[in-house]
Amino acid sequence: MSRFVFFSMNNFEHEGGGTIRMLGIMNELSKRNHEVIFISNTKKFHLFEKNIKHVTINFSLSRKDKRIFQGLLGLLPNFIMCLIYAKLFNKLRQIFKDKFDKETIYFFEYLDNSIGYCLKSINIITNYINDLHGVATLEFKFQAEHAKSLSEKIKFWVKYKISDWLDSKVFNLAEGFIFASQAMQDYFTEQYPNVFQKRNYILPYVLSSVAITEKVDSDLKGELQRKFNCQPNEKIIFFAGAFKKTGGVPDLILAFEKIVNQNNTRLFIVGDGPTMPECVSIVKEKNIADKVVLIGRIPYHQLRTYQDLSDIIVCPDKQNVYSELIVHVKYLDALISGKLVINGSFKSVKEINVDEFLSVDFKPSDVESLSKAIQYSLDNLEMFSQKYANNKEYAKQNLTYASHVSILEKND
Repeated sequence: MSRFVFFSMNNFEHEGGGTIRMLGIMNELSKRNHEVIFISNTKKFHLFEKNIKHVTINFSLSRKDKRIFQGLLGLLPNFIMCLIYAKLFNKLRQIFKDKFDKETIYFFEYLDNSIGYCLKSINIITNYINDLHGVATLEFKFQAEHAKSLSEKIKFWVKYKISDWLDSKVFNLAEGFIFASQAMQDYFTEQYPNVFQKRNYILPYVLSSVAITEKVDSDLKGELQRKFNCQPNEKIIFFAGAFKKTGGVPDLILAFEKIVNQNNTRLFIVGDGPTMPECVSIVKEKNIADKVVLIGRIPYHQLRTYQDLSDIIVCPDKQNVYSELIVHVKYLDALISGKLVINGSFKSVKEINVDEFLSVDFKPSDVESLSKAIQYSLDNLEMFSQKYANNKEYAKQNLTYASHVSILEKND
């Protein structure tokens, strides 16, 4: 069996798509009897397979610190960065010295990828492979293009250019990449042509084995039904995810408002993020506070129970290049809930949702299209329940890390 060394600054305090992916990849490799070593800040060792060996970094960066680090690295030479962050790099030098400095290290998240670049540039490690399941440049470009003021537009265009410079640095020095889709590999190859010559893998954004086996907590469900005063004859529309600019949560509220008066229904929204103030404002402006429940963040292991309160789960992402490139984990989580799912007709999604095989489509960024999809789903709930009854079993067989992680074994 082979040895895999992974790295992340993440402390696993907050669950989300990134931590789910990390756990999915490492746990499945460990189950296949590979030696897996994880260098990180985590203290939640119970989330990992027992045979995974942990090395603790014990050096954390706040969200603000991470943004500053990325911005400075895009602008400054490496040796200056190593002086500014001497404490961090001295700590990492001690961890890698004589233990992992001669082998390829896998770096998971955007910050981690940048640190891998720095470590190789100052000869602390020999090689690194980056897991690329996010595209910061696209997020900043989208925000710049949709900014409402000149100052906001300038701010995000500057961030876009700095992130582009940073990606160019990091990609040039990497040994290889793990892409979340073929479309993503094609995108990065077009943007940075030398990526084509690297040691590349395609490992989709899929589900962990734990997600597939997660059960509904009947006691918690009862508490939530009482807390939210759920009625037997009402229908619940549900969303869970990050309130990103591209996330479309405001669109979902606007689409829901169009049909709320014709139906005995409420909208439950789980999560938070940058567009939360806009969402609160829309709810107040449309006078639908009694119909929209903004729940906030919840632990990931409770998601299945919250989903079970609902009849329809909506993934309302706006039109953006990133969603054309990958399938979001919230969509996959929704598929295994046993509920009817509505999702944008992105190229990435249509690759697995051919002819609405798994879920109902709508045109992204089109509030009217989303509203019609919700109403159509409400009108045909029984028919759709039968049509999508086997979604969970299909996902179990085709959409988990257990069914995809073998790609990393081919050239390890």
